[in-house]
Amino acid sequence: MNSLILVAAGSGTRMGELVNKLLLKVNNRPLIWYTLKHIFESNVLDELILVTKKEERLEFINIVNSLPHRVEVKYADGGVSRIESVCNGVKELNVTSSKLLIHDGARPLVPGEAFDYIFHKLTVSCPAVIYALPAVDTIKMTHGDFISQTVDRNKIWRAQTPQGFMTNIYRKALASVKDRENITDDASILEYMNIPVQIVVGRNSYFKITTKEDWMRFKSMVSLNSCPYRIGQGYDIHPTKETRPLYLGGIKISETRGLMGNSDADSLIHAIIDALLGAAGLGDIGQLFPDTDVQYNNISSVTLLKKTGEFIAQKQYEIGNIDSTIIAEQPKLSPHVVEMKKVIAEALNIEVEQINIKATTNERLDAIGRQEGIAALATALLFRRNS
Repeated sequence: MNSLILVAAGSGTRMGELVNKLLLKVNNRPLIWYTLKHIFESNVLDELILVTKKEERLEFINIVNSLPHRVEVKYADGGVSRIESVCNGVKELNVTSSKLLIHDGARPLVPGEAFDYIFHKLTVSCPAVIYALPAVDTIKMTHGDFISQTVDRNKIWRAQTPQGFMTNIYRKALASVKDRENITDDASILEYMNIPVQIVVGRNSYFKITTKEDWMRFKSMVSLNSCPYRIGQGYDIHPTKETRPLYLGGIKISETRGLMGNSDADSLIHAIIDALLGAAGLGDIGQLFPDTDVQYNNISSVTLLKKTGEFIAQKQYEIGNIDSTIIAEQPKLSPHVVEMKKVIAEALNIEVEQINIKATTNERLDAIGRQEGIAALATALLFRRNS
């Protein structure tokens, strides 16, 4: 049987909170909800022991019950220290438990597959496995406020959870440890018994929420306005005018038969702007650059596109790709597509390969077919990178 003890009986003291930080909410869901959601995605977990404070037990039960899961969930009382909480959890393990993971409730972004990987790594010949990250900064030892020594960072790792053990070996090691005051993680217990602990490389996203900065980082990663992928679509059409120059995709196509509008009426760029704004949830071109504002009179659409790119960056989004279509009977646009893509890519600070521009006619149908206007469609994909 594969078991997991989830330690959730802490507090929000180091975050300056008066309540258990695991019950603080993002998107109207408590932090522990995200941890449990990922745990329940495991394909091989059989039982979960959730260690909580007695007075918070009902809240945790309700959260567990709000999530679909197939594993058996049992509860244990939190202790005055983390190691005591773990000991209470061990007492609730099924007698047939063969592999055990121990995890911090405040590491909400560890996916189900990460738990399964540790379970699969555990064997009789490899009785303990933990996630850890190599130190990337130079490590200093100090005496008071002064450096006493520089430590070889190649030998320094930052332990994460989950940490996995063969259950019987962990039970014996836990029972044998006399001094538990200096134990800061579960692998230390096996180290005291000279039992080898294997390290597998973790991820930065497996971070533990301890400080306010950690909390803000977590909020930004799971906020409703911070979906990892966002798609937007845009459409724009302008009537033609014989005496106006024609701008499309940021370049001048001709001196005549241009498009009427408050700016240079570049329908392709306007459609792209609307697609980007739509994906980011920032409204549309008319809201951000209203034609009633004199500063936008006769402005280059490329300038508006640059401003749009800045708005996107402020929302911490990056552009995945842009696909677009120009609908016009005349002129022939294919010779200009390469230059259009270069201008748009430079304005948005992205690669040319991230932009696609197609051109088609309306087969002489309706106003576009009669060359009374030019329209454009665009779709944009935005994304956020995980830390």
